[in-house]
Amino acid sequence: MERFVVIMAGGSGTRLWPISRENRPKQFIKVDDGSSMMVQTIERLCETVPAEHCFIITNQNLKSITRKTVKDLIPLENIILEPQKRNTAACIEYAARVLKKKYGEGLICFVPADGYVKDKKGYKEAINLAYDAAEKTKTLVVVGITPTYPATGYGYIQIDNDKGDDERLRIVQRFIEKPDLETAKKFFESGEFLWNGGILVGSIDAILDSIKKFLPEHDLKIGEAVRRSRRFSSNRYMDDAYNKIQNISFDNGVLEKIDCIYVVKGLFDWDDIGSIDALSKTLNADEEGNIINGKHVGVDTSNSIIISEDTLITTIGVNNLIVVNTNDAVIVCPRERAQDVKGLVELLKQKGYESLV
Repeated sequence: MERFVVIMAGGSGTRLWPISRENRPKQFIKVDDGSSMMVQTIERLCETVPAEHCFIITNQNLKSITRKTVKDLIPLENIILEPQKRNTAACIEYAARVLKKKYGEGLICFVPADGYVKDKKGYKEAINLAYDAAEKTKTLVVVGITPTYPATGYGYIQIDNDKGDDERLRIVQRFIEKPDLETAKKFFESGEFLWNGGILVGSIDAILDSIKKFLPEHDLKIGEAVRRSRRFSSNRYMDDAYNKIQNISFDNGVLEKIDCIYVVKGLFDWDDIGSIDALSKTLNADEEGNIINGKHVGVDTSNSIIISEDTLITTIGVNNLIVVNTNDAVIVCPRERAQDVKGLVELLKQKGYESLV
C-alpha cells in the first residue's frame, strides 16, 4: 500500500504563553537550529514518505501562517482546513476521508506537529515499523516512546510485556491520562509503560471503520460533508458537520474502546515542548546555567530562563526564574511553576484579555 502522513497542526499551545498565541501556536515557534517544530516535523517525515504524500490538517484561522511556513516543503493543496477546533477525532476522520476520496486506499501516519525529536534515524525506524505492523496486522498501531524520567505532563501506554515474536511490537493493555508524580514514578520503574506521543498509523479503511463503530456521528456528518465538498477547506457542508459533532479526542472516543491495538516501542528522544521550561531544553545554557534568548544583562543571576523579543531584560539576584517578554506581555514565574501557565491563560480570558491570548 502507498504510505501517507497527516500532520495535525491545529493546537494552541497555551502552556507556552506569551510566546505561543492562538494565532501563532507552538508548532510555529523556532527551536534550536532556527527552524520551527512544524518544519522539523515535515523534514523528518519526508525522509519516510515523498513530500506529495505529506498532508497537514489545521484550522481555518491558521491558514496564512501555515501556508507561509510550509510553502517550500509540501504542495499547498495538501493543506486541509478545519472550520473550527473539534479535537483529534474530528481531525482524523476529516483527513482520512479526504485521502479516501483522493486515493481510495493506503496507510496513514497521523503525527502531531509539535513533537521535538533529535534522533531522526531512530524516529524514522519507528515510523517504518509502525507502517509495516499496520499493514501486517490490519489494525491500528500507535508509537510509544520509552520514558527517560517519570514525567507527569504526558499520557502513558501500558504494554503487554510478553515479547512474542517481535521485541519492538507489543499489544496495548490500556491508555492512561497524565499521572501524578508518585504514579509516574511507579510507571517509570515498572518498565511496562511508554509515553504516548500521539502518533497513530493504520490503513485508511481501518481508521474510518474504527470511527464509524465508536463515533458514528463523526463518520456520518463529516463523511457526507467530504462527499459533497469540492475543496478541502471551510465550506457550508463542513461548517454544518463540525457544529453537530461531539468535541472529543481520538484517544478517548476510539482508541480506549478498541479490543486490540499494537504499539511500536520508539527508542528515539521526544518532547512535546509542553512548557517554557521544556522549550528551554532546545537551547544552550551559559556558565551560570541561564538560558538566554534575546537581550539580557544580569548580576548574580543563575539557572534562569530569560527570553525577550526586542526589549533588554535586566536581573539582579535571581535564581531559577522564568522571565519572558514579548511586545505586548511579560511573564515572571519560578521554573517549577511552568505548567501553571495554562491556568493563567484561562484567567486572562476571564479578565477580558482575550486579544492577548
